[in-house]
Amino acid sequence: MPKHILKGLIACMMAILLTAFATVPAMAADIRSGDTVDVNSGEVVNGDLYAVGGDITINGTINGDVWVAGRTITISGTVNGAITAAGQIVTINGPVARSARLVGQTIVVNNSIKTDLVALGSTVYLGNNTTIGTDLLVGCGIAKIAGQIDGNISGGASELTISDGVGGNVKIEVENLTIAPTANIQGSLDYTSENEANIQPGAKIGGKVTRQIPEKTKTAGPFIAAAGIASTIMWKILSFVMALVIGLIIIFTVRRKIISMADSIKSNPLSSLGWGALILVATPIAAIIVCFTVIGLPAGIISLVLYGIAIYLSQIPVALCIGRLIIGRFREVESKGIMVGTLATGLAILTILGCIPIIGFIVGLATAIFGLGSLVSSQIKVRTEPR
Repeated sequence: MPKHILKGLIACMMAILLTAFATVPAMAADIRSGDTVDVNSGEVVNGDLYAVGGDITINGTINGDVWVAGRTITISGTVNGAITAAGQIVTINGPVARSARLVGQTIVVNNSIKTDLVALGSTVYLGNNTTIGTDLLVGCGIAKIAGQIDGNISGGASELTISDGVGGNVKIEVENLTIAPTANIQGSLDYTSENEANIQPGAKIGGKVTRQIPEKTKTAGPFIAAAGIASTIMWKILSFVMALVIGLIIIFTVRRKIISMADSIKSNPLSSLGWGALILVATPIAAIIVCFTVIGLPAGIISLVLYGIAIYLSQIPVALCIGRLIIGRFREVESKGIMVGTLATGLAILTILGCIPIIGFIVGLATAIFGLGSLVSSQIKVRTEPR
């Protein structure tokens, strides 16, 4: 493996993003980062805004797109473009001239979004003042839609409540569905659920109401079940061994670089979290945009392949960080031999956690975010430290 492979991955990802952003009209880009990022009321950003930090507050006017990742994101100003945001709490209180792509634990929207909204999180709330100009795609635990949706609603949720107008159809997979008396669905209602929807008196549905019952998985015989469990265990062991081999190659070729990445996760977790979330969300979008440019489809496909490789390799610095935190309590971990043990310890922990339902998904997502973010945060740390 070439010594500069990790730097090459960073360069490729940045090239993907820059190429995609070059396809829109040339505008100045405002890049901000820190524990607190503020765009004050009255401030105007004439271009795209890229922000990574702990608490991000935008009260001014953005005459372009907004790309943000942080712990708490609050946008109360006017965005004359689209929004892509990833955070623990994402709140949109200002008008958005185009679309919004929101990922977070809690998502709150209290204003108009001119085109479509994609909301993925634990809790999604669309307030009474919310207007979505076209479609809503939701994937969450609890969703309360108290605003107007001019287009269709689709996706999945554990609990969904609709209490305002829907201009199109509703097609949803849900456990508990409530249609409030104030709801007015002009199209059809098609839902998949084991429970009958609670359509309250006064609710209006213009089209047909269709309920589909999820197919229950047939119980497998004991031999088939045992074989399935055995194959899963074997696959997990094989994945662990493959990741360990790749990690060993990286340790014996770019040891200082991978140590720097692991240390950046420990010393500056917010920076790794922010940059990782931004790369995870923005890169596939940028790669798809590249497919429709003069560069063409091959560049977009190569970009997505590199993106997949980077996500797979992201487990190496995270596992090394976990192993160093554990073994480092008892002895020095700088030698190559001890680093192999720390890597194996970290990978074993990630593999075991990955077998647990729900927790495994969360751990995998966190691993990808922190691993990708460490690529950038470690480079920033190297450049800012005095030689």
